[in-house]
Amino acid sequence: MDRVRSNSLDEKLVKLLDDEWQTAAQIQRICGGETLEVAKSLDRLWEAGRIEREAQEIGIGARRKGGGVQFRRIRYRQGSPEPR
Repeated sequence: MDRVRSNSLDEKLVKLLDDEWQTAAQIQRICGGETLEVAKSLDRLWEAGRIEREAQEIGIGARRKGGGVQFRRIRYRQGSPEPR
């Protein structure tokens, strides 16, 4: 994706986000576009301090028996991020 199109997508995503936490998949369904490009744009916006990101580890399955897996849910929203 060229720089002009990525900047355009960045601005579109900033306008779509509000104070409600949403996953990248939820945001992609609202705005359309390629899933990978939306995810890259969200990461760019977070790194620039324009949006907040929350990462949460969720254990799934029987962890006590050595099974199960860790699932990482990442959500985004408009707002001022905490210092990293």
